Order: sequence, then structure tokens, then C-alpha cells
Amino acid sequence: MIVRRSNLLVILVLAILLVFSVNPAAAAKPIVLGCPLSTAYLYGWDAERAITLAVEEINAAGGVKVGKKMRPFKVEVIDTRDLEPGVPVSEALLAVEKLILNKRADFILGGPVRSEAALAAMPLLSRYKKVSILTTGVLTPKYHALVAEQYDKFKYCFRIHGEAKNLVGEIFANFGELKQKYGFNNLFIIAQDVAHARGAANIIKKIAEKKGWNVTGLEIYPTGATDFSMGLLKAKCSNTEIINIWMDMPESAILLK
Repeated sequence: MIVRRSNLLVILVLAILLVFSVNPAAAAKPIVLGCPLSTAYLYGWDAERAITLAVEEINAAGGVKVGKKMRPFKVEVIDTRDLEPGVPVSEALLAVEKLILNKRADFILGGPVRSEAALAAMPLLSRYKKVSILTTGVLTPKYHALVAEQYDKFKYCFRIHGEAKNLVGEIFANFGELKQKYGFNNLFIIAQDVAHARGAANIIKKIAEKKGWNVTGLEIYPTGATDFSMGLLKAKCSNTEIINIWMDMPESAILLK
């Protein structure tokens, strides 16, 4: 029994040495990526899968060079639930703070996903001096605007994707083509009751009216809504030719049907 235990100990030590010799980054302290994501929704779970895949590939290649050492990444994900209906922004803030204080995150990556939650998290990131890189959601133009207005305070906040105003330009390019080809001019707007969608809906209405479109109505629906009959009835009664839908909730599939 003693011989067997000694052999097992030798094998275990050799295995550990082999792992570190094959992948030196495994011996170094990992860089912790804290990911506050709404994991029950597409924006959240898709981002989690992408981050995990990237980290696995980077770590398999030896990690990243910091000074003269190779260090691996470690991913810590907490569900913010910020895309779910009725969930207060405070839950997302608690998730971000837990990643910083409990999980010892070196960087915040991915979210929060909802614009309201991401905006609310900016002072928190500033307080703890944590670099945050948004990779999904958060389409409000206010995010970049706040960084520009208060750079010293919000210089830790980054976003690597577009915002709502970019999408508005693409939408009007489509509208112009539909008007040219088919003579459409009656536009009805349906949006979700969240910051970026409300703002985009009002901007679309304003620009459309300036461009000579007849805006037949604007309906705002709360997150999680499943009955869109009133908006569709108004669109039908006003001879609407185009319905512009600005939503990111799964229930919008019901509206499409």
C-alpha cells in the first residue's frame, strides 16, 4: 500500500510538471475576465460562448505575454438578467460589483448588455478603476457621449461595436429604395420600451417627417409583451405600407408572425 501511494505521488508530480512544461502559462497567475451577461438571451449566451472560445484558443497557445511572463486568461461569468422583463438595473450593478470584489476581475468584458444597465455601471467602473470593454448590446449613443464629456471619469469605458444612429442610417437607405421601387410613403413605427429603442423610434419619426414620409403612428411596447394587436390594427386602419420594428426581445417573433 505504501509503495502504491508513493508511486501515485510521483505520477501526480510528474503530471503537474508535464502540464507546466507544455503550457508555461498554466503556472502563472491568470488574468481574470469578469463577464456580466444576460445569459438567458441571445446577446448574452452568444457573447459567453464567443469569449470562452477565444480564451480557450489563447490559453492553448500559451496565453498572453505580460512583461516577460506568459499568463492565461480565466473567465468568470455572472448572469445580470438585464434583458429580462421587470428586472431592475440594480441587479446588473450588483453583478458587476460582485465580479470586481468577489471574483477579483482584472477586466470587465461583454456587458452589461442593456443600455440602461451599462450606463448605470459607468460610475461603478470609474470608482474601481476597472477597464470595461462592451462587446454586445448597448446601442445608445449616450455611452460614447458620456465618455467624451467626462473623459477623466469614464476613460475606463470602451465599446467596440456600433450604436443606434448607425442603424438608423441603414434603415432610411432601405426606406428610400422601397419608396423609389414601389411608391411607399406611409410609415408606422413599433418599438420596445427600452432606452435605445425609444430614442431610435423618436429619431426615425422626426427624420421621416422631414423627408416627407407620412408617419401613421408610433407604438411603444414593454419588454416581454406578447399582444401586439392594437399596434397592428392601427397600422392597418391607417393604410400603412411599411412597419418599422425596433425590438430585441424574443417575443418580437410573435409580432412578425
